[in-house]
Amino acid sequence: MKPKNHDNCPVCNYNPLESANGPETQAQISWIRCDVCRQWYHSVCLKLTKSTLGLISLFHCPECEREHGPSHMKRQLKRARVKIDYVALDQGETFAVDKSVHPHVPSFLNFGPSVDLSTGGLLFVDVLSSSELTKEHVFATGLLKPVLVPHVTGESGLKLPVARDKITVEYISQKCGANASVEVMDVLSQQSETPSWSLAQWREYFYTPEAERDRIRNVISLEVSQTDELGSGFLRPKMVTDLDLVDKVWCDADGHDQKRPQVTVYCLMSVRGSYTDFHIDFSGTPVYYTVCHGTKTFLMYPPTDNNLALYESWCHEPQQNFTWFADYSKRVGGKKIRPANGFKISLKKGDLFIIPSGWIHSVYTPDDAVIIGGNYLTIRDLPMHTRIYELEKHTRVPSKYRFPMFNKVMWLASWYYYNHKAEFFADLGISVSPDLQLTKASRPGLCSMQSSSMKGLHKDEDVTKANQSNDDKILENVSSGAQGKHINLNIKLEILDSSVAIETVAPEKLASSDTSQARDVLLALIAHLTQHYEISKTQQIAKKSIPSRLIGRNVKEYIAKLESWRDSL
Repeated sequence: MKPKNHDNCPVCNYNPLESANGPETQAQISWIRCDVCRQWYHSVCLKLTKSTLGLISLFHCPECEREHGPSHMKRQLKRARVKIDYVALDQGETFAVDKSVHPHVPSFLNFGPSVDLSTGGLLFVDVLSSSELTKEHVFATGLLKPVLVPHVTGESGLKLPVARDKITVEYISQKCGANASVEVMDVLSQQSETPSWSLAQWREYFYTPEAERDRIRNVISLEVSQTDELGSGFLRPKMVTDLDLVDKVWCDADGHDQKRPQVTVYCLMSVRGSYTDFHIDFSGTPVYYTVCHGTKTFLMYPPTDNNLALYESWCHEPQQNFTWFADYSKRVGGKKIRPANGFKISLKKGDLFIIPSGWIHSVYTPDDAVIIGGNYLTIRDLPMHTRIYELEKHTRVPSKYRFPMFNKVMWLASWYYYNHKAEFFADLGISVSPDLQLTKASRPGLCSMQSSSMKGLHKDEDVTKANQSNDDKILENVSSGAQGKHINLNIKLEILDSSVAIETVAPEKLASSDTSQARDVLLALIAHLTQHYEISKTQQIAKKSIPSRLIGRNVKEYIAKLESWRDSL
C-alpha cells in the first residue's frame, strides 16, 4: 500500500523508482515503513527479499539502526522444521513432503558406479579432445557411449557468443528481453508452473539466496536459436552440424514459409538442488551440452531392449513420480529384470557432453548452473528416433514435449535421400566406390530446384507436369552418356548450375554389414511413413505433414518407390 506521508523513498529520491515504471508495475512495488521514524522505503531499494520481509517483526531503517539497533525479527524455533509441501499434499501426493529436496535425490546421490576420470572411467564414456570430436569418430565407434570433451575449445567447432564467464542468467535475460516468457518447472511435482514466468521474474528468483527460495525451480526449455547475439552468435560443435538431419533436408516444400524446428540451442538455468527425473529426449534425439557455470550430474542408462521396455512400463505406473526408476523391476518370461548398466557422471564448467540417441537419464544440479545445449536428429539414428516416437505415443507424452514437425522431417528425409543415394550412404558412414564423387552437404538441395520451378504453380497437376518436364530433360542428357555406367534412370536427379549430378550406388559396391545398416534405416523410415500415411486418411493435421507438392499426390506410389529402393539393397 502506497504511504500517505513521507511518500518519497530516500534511497532513490533523485531518480524515483516509479518514474521508470508504468502504472501496472508501480502498483506492484513493495514498500516498508520504519517503525521508529515512520519513513517509507521501497523494499527493493533496501535489497529486502520477500522472504526477508516475512521474517521482520519491527523494521528499523538504516538511519535509525545507528541509535536503536537492527530490525527485530520474528521468533523462530531453534529446532529445524521440515518445509511441508502443502501444494503436493493438496493434490494427494503425500509422498512429497519436504519442499527443500526432491524425494529421489538421496537415491540419486547414493547411486553407483560413478565415472572417475582420474582412474579411467572409459568403460562408461569416451573422453576426447576437442579436435577428436568429429563425425568420423561417430562412424568409427557407432557412438555407443556418451562423449565427454573436458575444457572444450574452438577446435570442436563450438563457439560461444561471449566469454563463458559472461553467460549468466543476467546476460540471457538481457538478450532475450526481461519480459520474454519462460517455462518454469517445479522440481517437486516435475510439472510446469502456470502461468509462465517472465525472464525478469526468473532472474529475481535465481539470484535469491538459496535459504530464501520458497521452492526449487528449474528452466530447461528456453530455446534461443533465433535470439540476436545469444543465438546468432553461437555455433554448435561441427560434429553436430555435420550430422544434423534437419539442416540437410529441411525446405519450404509447401510454399508456406514454414521455419525449421527450433530445437538447436537451449539455455538451461538450474538452481542448486534441481532434479529432472528419468526421461528420454524427444524422439530419441542426441544432445550436445556445455556447462557455462556450475556443475551437473547425470545418471544414465543405455537404450537396450530391456531398459526401454522397463522405461515404458515405468511411465505407465500410476505412482510413477514416487517410483525410483533405478529400483524398478518387472517380470518378463518368468524372470525379474531391472534397469542395467547405469552409471553417473559429473560435468563441470568448460565441459562438453554428447548424449547418444535414446539414452535414458536423470539430472541433478549440485550447484547453481547455466548450460547451453541442443538436440538434433541424424539419419544413422533413425531406427531409434522412430522407436522413441512410438514410445512417446504409447506413454501419451503431450505434443508440446515431442520433436516439432517430426513427421514432416521424415517425409523430407525420404525425398532427399531417395534423390541423393550417394549422400545417404555417406551420411551413414558407409564407404562406397572410391571414384564416386560425392557432393557437399551444404549444396542446394532438391527442394531448391523444386521450389524455383514451382513458382506460380498452384495445382498439383501443374506441379506434376513441371516435374515430368524436368525429368524428360534429365533423361535426354543421361541417355547420351550412360553407356557403360551403372545408372538408375528411375530416380529424379538434381540440376545444379545447368549440369546433371547423378548419384547412384550399385549394391555390389557395399559390404553386407553396410547393406544391413542401410536396409535397417530404410525399413524404419518406410514403416513410419506408411503408418503416418494411413493416419493421414482420417486426420487432417497428419495429412498436412505430407509434402505432396514435393513427392506427388500419389503417396502410395511414392512409398512403393522407397520400398523398391530398399529391396534393391
